[in-house]
Amino acid sequence: MRRAVLLVAIFLVTLVSPVLSTAQANTGGDTLVCCDASTVDLYLIGGDNNKRLTPFAADLGEDPQSFTAETSINSQESIGRWLLPNTWGGTVPSSTWTFSMNYEVSNAAGARIQNATATVSIGSKTFSQELDQGSSFLAQGAGSLTFDIDVETLTASGSSNIELELTVQAVVFSVPATDAKLEFLWGSEDKDSSIEATIPLVDILMVEPEVEGSDVYLAVRLDSPWGLSTLAMAESITLKVNGQAVPGDPIETAVGDTVRVTWTWTGAAGGTETIDVGVELKFQADKPALTGSAMYDIETFDTGGGTGTYYPPDEPLRTDGSGSSMELDITMNLRKQDGGLLLERITMVTVHDEMAFWMRWGMDHIGDQNPALSPMLSAFSAGSVSDEDRVSRFVEEVERSEFERQMISLGPMYMNDGLGLETEELLGDFRAFNELKVELDLNGEDAVVNHPVTLTFSTTELLVDSVRLDVLRNFMVVQPAPLWSDYDLMLEAKSTSTTALSNSILRESEAFDFSVSRMPWGDTVRMRGEGIQQDESFVLSTLPTSNLIYAPVSISLLTIVGLIGAFAMGLALTKSRRRTYLYMEIVLAPIVLLVALFGYPIPFIGIALGAVGFIWVVTAIASPRLVGVQRNASTPSYPKIACPACQTMNPITTDERPHRFNCQGCGRVIKIVA
Repeated sequence: MRRAVLLVAIFLVTLVSPVLSTAQANTGGDTLVCCDASTVDLYLIGGDNNKRLTPFAADLGEDPQSFTAETSINSQESIGRWLLPNTWGGTVPSSTWTFSMNYEVSNAAGARIQNATATVSIGSKTFSQELDQGSSFLAQGAGSLTFDIDVETLTASGSSNIELELTVQAVVFSVPATDAKLEFLWGSEDKDSSIEATIPLVDILMVEPEVEGSDVYLAVRLDSPWGLSTLAMAESITLKVNGQAVPGDPIETAVGDTVRVTWTWTGAAGGTETIDVGVELKFQADKPALTGSAMYDIETFDTGGGTGTYYPPDEPLRTDGSGSSMELDITMNLRKQDGGLLLERITMVTVHDEMAFWMRWGMDHIGDQNPALSPMLSAFSAGSVSDEDRVSRFVEEVERSEFERQMISLGPMYMNDGLGLETEELLGDFRAFNELKVELDLNGEDAVVNHPVTLTFSTTELLVDSVRLDVLRNFMVVQPAPLWSDYDLMLEAKSTSTTALSNSILRESEAFDFSVSRMPWGDTVRMRGEGIQQDESFVLSTLPTSNLIYAPVSISLLTIVGLIGAFAMGLALTKSRRRTYLYMEIVLAPIVLLVALFGYPIPFIGIALGAVGFIWVVTAIASPRLVGVQRNASTPSYPKIACPACQTMNPITTDERPHRFNCQGCGRVIKIVA
């Protein structure tokens, strides 16, 4: 009996052992490679009751926060208390933390502070340091207080807080004026008060490589209390294989506070080999990088499998912290229709980098019932997309068509919440469109890879005549971890000969090249910009109208007629005067034409035309008379006869015969009888 039980037990162990072996392999797939504790600058930010510590310089604002002492302090005063909640669990080593606080003394020779104390609290442990007496006098102007705080070794849990407090017992001004004050400043780029600490920041784990044909997917996991911000706000992250950096853009995904970054390595030699994989996370620019490495045995196959890009099972992140690039090409045409004004607009949005990958991945999951999907993707219903089409690693034609169809109704939500673009500022009000057509261009690549995607919105909209319209304004939703790094914009708007884009103005920005031109056949407005940042503010507005007074053909004709009339008046006034100066001033005519050509409003054209006409009239009136020509014209022409004696020519001024007269030369009497 015992032998039978033993045989059965051995048999069961034999069956279960492969399962146990596989489980161990799966749980041991992630290897912790970094880090115990690292030196980091924690910046002081926030004001009032929201003072905080942050390791990210991007959180610093433009204007500093401050605590101001305008009168002497005679009792202990707390300058501020800054908190870093939920630090990463681990060992805080024994080290010296350096706290630097910016200050500025104004309208006094200086200020003396007594018993200035910086206190660091980590969980239940507290460490303090008073300011040296030699540093207690603060001279007029700007400077910084420095405290070196000795921190002993301790173990911090994931729920421990780090708290920094600065207190002052007394402040006495030296030779103060009536408005003397001492300001403690923090929270801005130029007043970046901080404390340099050595604490656990992040756990970096290597993930067991995944092989697909000749492609090897190498990933690291970043676990930290800051979640996505760890990757988004860090300076850089680099993966190396055998000492060589892996090129290309990695794919980022997140689950909770854990961020996974996956690279595709295509440099495998084929077959079985051992690789040394290293990661380098540059958390802050002036601090050493966080590094770690691990060795792996891999086997690749020369099958050409894979798309060259890792296809994550979870929804990828829309940004790696630096943001994606984007190109915008907008064309508009204004024309009359059925007695009203119709604006036709074609907006092409070309998306690159992480955002393009997120869009492609989302299209390949149209109709997916996964509850972990973001609302921007889960809002799309399956429609005609079948299970065979979905999650195929390619954007199928049916998925593309279904995406275009559903964007008619889901466009505002997808653009606003997904792409971070305000649709009303960029495209207009979807509810006001007469016609709306959405087209998707995968730019020759239908795989779910990091490749540009172009969305084209073709719209028509009826406008109210002679009511100012904001054609385009800043349309990006500014976020701490930017979705967009920058964008290029090219806009061209045209009217017909009988409609006008009158008084077009670009306000609040000098980052764009802006021009307006007017020809008899229509107005043209152009706006171009490259490398525009997400926080650039601008407004492009115009006055669309079909009023013939403002029509390009009317303004062009009136300008030409006005010039001809003004010059004709000048010619009429110089009928008996020299016209040399008037002809020289004809060069003023192109100035009026240029004012009209550059699309200036009618009052400007009228002023230019009136000024030139006035100059011509004044010049005509001031031109000298042609005196010689007038005398000859008023003197009658008489026949002349030569004197027989001296041959002097003498005019015959009468028809009377006989006629006697004296020679103008010799004085002799000459008689004419016939």
